[in-house]
Amino acid sequence: MPDDRRVDFTDLNWLGKTVFIGGAALRLTANLLDRAADRASRIAIESRRAYEREMDPNIQEATILEETPGPGPEDGADAPDAGSPRRESSRRSS
Repeated sequence: MPDDRRVDFTDLNWLGKTVFIGGAALRLTANLLDRAADRASRIAIESRRAYEREMDPNIQEATILEETPGPGPEDGADAPDAGSPRRESSRRSS
């Protein structure tokens, strides 16, 4: 009995072709699931490391050194469409 069991796809009958295509689809699906699981575990590990790094007691919290007043929302600087009809109608309805 020969050890070389490779058969051309064109030499297979309809059942053989169906099994071949099903096996290829199964192998492809398994590879995709394996890659997805590897990616998810890598993300979980990186997230855990980032969380632990932020919980390090040697790192101090951020402090504000200087705060300068600037244009705020009450000045209309952040609302370029403050006078638009849509905005006015939403104010009336609430």
